[in-house]
Amino acid sequence: MFAARFYILFLLLLVTGIESVQAQISYQVSNYSATDAGAGNQNWGITTEGDEGVYIANNNGLLVFKNSTFTLHELSGSTVFRSVAFIDSTIYTGSFEDFGYWEENQPGSLEYHSLANRLENPDLNNDEIWQIVEHHNKIYFHSFGSIYCFDRTNDRVYRIETPGSLMLLHKAGDEIYTQRVREGLFRLENDELIPIAGSDFLREEEISSVIELTDETILIGTSEGIYTFDGNTFEDWQAERVDEVIQNRINTIERTDDKIIIGTILNGIYIYDLNSNLLENINTENQLQNNTVLSLAADSFGNVWVGMDKGLDYIAFDTPIHTYVEEPGGIGSVYAAALHNDELYIGTNRGIYWYKKDENGIFYDRTLVPNSQGQVWFLKEFNGVLYGGLNDGTYLIENKVLERVSSIHGGYTLKPHPDSNLDMLVQSTYSNLVVYQQEGGVWKEAYTMSGFQSPARFLEFDHIGNIWLGHTIRGIFRLQPNIQFNQIDQVHEIGMDEGLPQSTNLVFKMNNHIMTSIADTLYQWDSINEQFVPYRDLNPFFTVKESVLNIIPAGEQLYWIIKESEILLMEVYFNTVNLKYRMLPEMYDFKLVDGYENIIPLTENLHLASLEDGFAIINLDLVNNPDYQPPSVQVQSVVASNLQQNNRFVNPRRSDEAEFSYQNNTIRFNWSTVLATGNHTFFQYMLEGIDSNWSDWTAATSQEYLRLPSGTYTFSVRSIEPNGQLTETASFSFVIEQPWYLSTGAFLFYFILLLSFVLMIRFYISRKRYKRRGEELEKNQQKIIAEREKAEKKVIKLENEKLQNKIEHRSSQLASNTMAMLRKNNLLSSIKDEIQQQKEELEDQFPDKYYNKLIKLIEDGIEDEHEWEIFEQLYNEAHGNFFKRLKDTYPQLTPSDLRLCAYLRMNLASKEIAPLLNISVRGVEERRYRLRKRLDLSTDQNLTELIMTF
Repeated sequence: MFAARFYILFLLLLVTGIESVQAQISYQVSNYSATDAGAGNQNWGITTEGDEGVYIANNNGLLVFKNSTFTLHELSGSTVFRSVAFIDSTIYTGSFEDFGYWEENQPGSLEYHSLANRLENPDLNNDEIWQIVEHHNKIYFHSFGSIYCFDRTNDRVYRIETPGSLMLLHKAGDEIYTQRVREGLFRLENDELIPIAGSDFLREEEISSVIELTDETILIGTSEGIYTFDGNTFEDWQAERVDEVIQNRINTIERTDDKIIIGTILNGIYIYDLNSNLLENINTENQLQNNTVLSLAADSFGNVWVGMDKGLDYIAFDTPIHTYVEEPGGIGSVYAAALHNDELYIGTNRGIYWYKKDENGIFYDRTLVPNSQGQVWFLKEFNGVLYGGLNDGTYLIENKVLERVSSIHGGYTLKPHPDSNLDMLVQSTYSNLVVYQQEGGVWKEAYTMSGFQSPARFLEFDHIGNIWLGHTIRGIFRLQPNIQFNQIDQVHEIGMDEGLPQSTNLVFKMNNHIMTSIADTLYQWDSINEQFVPYRDLNPFFTVKESVLNIIPAGEQLYWIIKESEILLMEVYFNTVNLKYRMLPEMYDFKLVDGYENIIPLTENLHLASLEDGFAIINLDLVNNPDYQPPSVQVQSVVASNLQQNNRFVNPRRSDEAEFSYQNNTIRFNWSTVLATGNHTFFQYMLEGIDSNWSDWTAATSQEYLRLPSGTYTFSVRSIEPNGQLTETASFSFVIEQPWYLSTGAFLFYFILLLSFVLMIRFYISRKRYKRRGEELEKNQQKIIAEREKAEKKVIKLENEKLQNKIEHRSSQLASNTMAMLRKNNLLSSIKDEIQQQKEELEDQFPDKYYNKLIKLIEDGIEDEHEWEIFEQLYNEAHGNFFKRLKDTYPQLTPSDLRLCAYLRMNLASKEIAPLLNISVRGVEERRYRLRKRLDLSTDQNLTELIMTF
C-alpha cells in the first residue's frame, strides 16, 4: 500500500481539462521509443554522466545511451530496475531484493557487482530499491521498508534500522530528506532519522519529491501541495497554475540552473523559471510521448531527460528550432505565414489562424480568423497591410477581419512587378493572371491579363520583364506581355528544345536568374542562348542526390534550398556561394507539406517551416549556441569476419591492424560521436572503392559490407553539427589482401605450369606423328571389325524379323482358330438349345433316343479334343511353351485350369470363354474362383494380370 505514489499512474481515473498554455521558452523534443532503445516501455530512473552518457533504470535492465547508441545491460530473471545513480564514475542500480554497481570490463561492456549479498542478513524481504543518493562518501539505497548503506570509506554494506515505512529518500543541498508514512519530514543524519519541526502538517500528505531551490530553501512536492522550507518555516509555493500541477499528481521534480521541471502522473511536465513563472506545459499535445512522467534528469547543458510510463524523451532548450506540432484536428497543413503587427498569421488548408507573440519570440494562444475557413495559398504584407490568397478569392486582413480585394478564385501568389515604374502587383491564380493597383492605399484587383488562362502555382519575373509560370500540370511557360501590361503577346512553352531532359513545373529565382530542377540537377536559364544549363555551384554543399523542391529568398542574397532529406540556407552573391545553415528534416521530425515545401522568412532571423501538422520556427540567432560543443565523429571499432562467422575485432586507431586476409572480407564498421546529447544524431558514410557517393543520412551507428574484393579502401563517416555544418570526417583506411592464388609466388608457379604445358604439347605432337601410322592401321582393322559386326547384326536382325513374323503368323492363326472354335461352339450351343426347346414342346412326340443322340453329337462337337490339340500347338508356338511353363510352376493345375488360363491370357471375357469350355458364364466364374485357390492368390491380387504377365 505504501507504493501507491509510484503506481498511481495505474489507479487514477481523474481527467483534467487544461487551457492552452502561454509558452515562454524555445525547446525541441526528441522522442526515443522502446523499439529505438531496444528496451521496455517504463523508465523508472535516470541519471547523467554530465554530457558523456545517460543511464536509465528500465523495465528490462540498465539502459545506457552513450555515443549516440543505446545499449541494454540485463540481469538474469528479467529484473526490473527501479533506480540508478551515476556517482563518482560508478553506476549504481537498485532492483527487486538487490542493489549494486557496474564496472566496465571492456569498452562498451559492463559487469554487475551486487552489494546486497554482502549484508549480514541478505534477505531483503521483498524490498525494491526506489532511490539512490550519496552523502559524505556513503551511498544510500532506499526501499519502502528499509534504508541500506554502502560505506565506501570502510567498504561496508549494512541495513539502517528504521521504524515504519519510508516514502522517499531525496538529497537537497547537503541534506538527505525522507518521510515516514503518516508522519512529517525527516532528515537523515549519521544514519538516524531526525524529525523536522513544523512538518507535522504533512502527515496526511504523501511527499513525492524534494529539491534544493536556493542555497537556503528547499522545494517539497506532495500529493496535496507544493511547499518551500527555508530551515525554519514552511510556506505554500506561490507559482502560476500550481493548483493545476497538484491536481495532475506530482511524481518527480528536477532543478537546472534556471528552471524547475515538475513531472506529473496525468499531464506531462510543467516548466517554471526560478521566479515561479510558468514557462511551458509539455505533454502529448506538444510532442511528449506519454503524459505519465516517472523520472527526470538534467544534463550539463541544462536540458532534461524524461522517463515515462511509455518511452524516453529528451527536451533541449534554447534550440534554433521550435516546433509547433498540432494535435489531430488542429490547424492542418501550413501553406503560408506572415508576421504582421507582431502577431503571427498562419495560412493552412483549414483557414487563417493568428498567434500572439511574447517577449521571447514564442507564439501562443491560437485563434481562427473569422470567415477564413478553407484553403489558404499565401499571406503577404504590402505597405504595412496584410493580404491573403484563399480558395474563393484574395482578401485584405485588418483587425482579424477579411475584406475581399479580388473575387478570382485560387490566388497562388502575389508579387510586385520588378519595374519600379510599373506600380502594380501581379497574381497567378487557378485561371487568369491578375493585376492589382492601389486605391486609397489598398491593393485591389484592377484587371485580368488576356492571352493566357491556366492555373499556375509558380510565378517569377526575369530581368527583361518576361513572366515565367509553372503550370500546375503542363510545365513551364515564358510569357511576353505587351507594353501596356494588359495582354500576353507571346506564349512560349519551355521543353526539351530549351535543354530540359523532361517536363517540370518548378520555377525559382535565385541571384536574379530563373532556375528549375529536374531529378538531382539544378538548371539556370541562359538568356543569351535561350537554354537551360546545369547549375553546379551548389553541388559541393549538397550531401544527398535529390531534386531541389523549392528555392525561397530568405533575405539579402540569402536563399533556402529545400530537398527532401536536407534544407540549406545559402548565401549566393555573384560567383560566391556560402553555406549559412543546414538542417535535416528527419532530425527534427519535420514533415513538410508534400508538393508545397516552403520556408517563410518572418523577420531577418525568424523563419517558419510549413509542416503537414503545424509549423516550426527557425531562430537563426540560436544557430551558433556556444553551450553546444560540435560533436566529433570517430570510428569506434571494425569487425572483420569470414564465411564461418569467425570475427576479428580491430582497433581503428592502430594502423598495424589495418590489413585483412582475403577470407575476412566481410567488414562491419561501428562509429559514434564523442560528445553525446539527447538530440537525434545523424550520420553519412562512404566506402571509397565501393560507394561513389555518400549514403543517405541515417541514425544508425554501424554498417556492414559483405565479401569485399581484394584492394585498398578508405571508410569515412561524418555527422552534422548543431549549427548545421558538417563535422570533420572520421576515416579508416585498410587493405584486403589478395588471395594466395593471386600472389607473386602463385604467378611464378602459373608460369612454370604454363611452360610445362607447352613442352608437354610439343612432346604430344611428336608422339602423335609416330603414332599416326599405327593409328591408321588400327583404324582400318577397327573398320573391318565394324563391318563384320554390322553384317552379323544384319543377319541377326533378319533372323529376328523372320522369327517375329513367324510368331505373328502363329498368333494370327491362334486368333483365327480361337474365333472359329468360338463360332462353332456358339452355333452348336444354339442348335443344342433349339433341340432342347423342341423336346420340351413335343415331349413324347420327340423320342428320347433321337434327342439324346443329337445332344451327344453336339457336345462331342463342342468338346472336340482334336481342336484343342491344334489350339494347344498354336498357343505354345505363339506364347513360348506357355502350358509347359505354367504346368512346371503350378503342377496342381488340371487340364481345365490350363484351358481357362490360356483363354484368360488371350484377354477373353467370361461370356466369350463360356462357349469354348461348354459351360455357363457362372460356371466360368466358379472355375476362376477354383483357379485362384489353386494358385494361392490373395484377395488384392488380380488373376488376369498374373496370367497376362506369366
